[in-house]
Amino acid sequence: MKTSIEKKVRSGERGVAMALALFVMAAMMVGATSALFVGADDIQASRNYRGAAQAHFAAESGLTHALQTINAVGVVNFQNEIVDEWDDNWFGATEQSFALAGYEYTLTPIGDATNPSQLGWIRATATGPENVRNVTVARVQQSSIPGTAPGAIYLANTAPTDTEFMGNTNFVIDGKDYQMDGTLEPGGTAVPGIGTRTEANTQEALDELAQNQNNLDNVQGLGYQAGPPIIPSVKTVPTGANAAQLDALIDSLLDEPVVNNYAVDSINNSNKTSFEYPNCGIGCCTDGNSNPKISHFTAEDFTIKANGNVEGCGIMIIEGNLDIQGSINFAGLILVRGGTTISDNSELGIQGNPLIYGSLWTSNLDMTFGGSGMVKYSSDALAFANSVITLGAVPAPLNVVALVNCAQVPAGTAGCP
Repeated sequence: MKTSIEKKVRSGERGVAMALALFVMAAMMVGATSALFVGADDIQASRNYRGAAQAHFAAESGLTHALQTINAVGVVNFQNEIVDEWDDNWFGATEQSFALAGYEYTLTPIGDATNPSQLGWIRATATGPENVRNVTVARVQQSSIPGTAPGAIYLANTAPTDTEFMGNTNFVIDGKDYQMDGTLEPGGTAVPGIGTRTEANTQEALDELAQNQNNLDNVQGLGYQAGPPIIPSVKTVPTGANAAQLDALIDSLLDEPVVNNYAVDSINNSNKTSFEYPNCGIGCCTDGNSNPKISHFTAEDFTIKANGNVEGCGIMIIEGNLDIQGSINFAGLILVRGGTTISDNSELGIQGNPLIYGSLWTSNLDMTFGGSGMVKYSSDALAFANSVITLGAVPAPLNVVALVNCAQVPAGTAGCP
């Protein structure tokens, strides 16, 4: 039999189990809540890390995009052609889309005060969902190796062109890589015979060639097929310099102190001795001489007359329209702001007979080939053009010498904001 004392003790213990249960439940709720908070923090941290990583990938993608676009054209002066022309000829401040939804990047070029023509930075600023942001900078330097020309003849303008091939003439436009003795460069890489900026201009040139089937094999180079049917080497090169970029390139070259300016509107029998050896007005690179020059003709229209037979090498810049009515042997790069005509008028006895090794770039192209006009791509000849300036005169790609994630370096260093 239980005593009264035992009954009192047990009666005093009533409700203890519930209190313990409530305590345990409260402890479990605190633990669960803490776990939820920690888990949420981990999830947010993971999302932030993933977002930052994806923003970094977007920034690096932007730098790749910029370099591919710039290097398709090449650079002579980073400050003049890239930094100063960024808004008009390149990307400007426009946001570019990334493959992942919600991510974008903007690109900014920065010149180097110590060597603005050869050195600089390209900065990519990427943004994404939940305000993630990353800034990555590529330190760039102009390569010492020039890029490949976009064609033996290259049309930089996107406006409609008028290309004409007269009769069954002996003209040759050839994008295979030649040495200047007329033999092929061992291991050379072919370019288009004629390169254009648009499919419409490519088709216009092909249609003109097709009007006289005998002319189809006169344009050879990259993509040429002897057939049948014959497929001439006329290609669209949308990554080549546009007219504005060609202007910027010319302006960079004209800033050089070695430019020879000529106000004459023609080379003819009365003045050609000024341009021949030993005066070498447009350069001399034959018979053991190596004296390439930048020759700038400032007249609105410049003509090489029927008796203006001259030789030269280096770079020839024509401010207006170029009309070749006579003979010229030139090795290097010819840049024409206006149109280019190689005349063929048998009634007047006018036949342009140029022999050009290298490449000819023109802002517009009114091309009438006659006589024995030949334009042959030559990397050897372009080497003469490149040597006119110590650091190179032919557009060259940019090399990346350093890549910096701005989140990992002090602000205001290495091109970072």
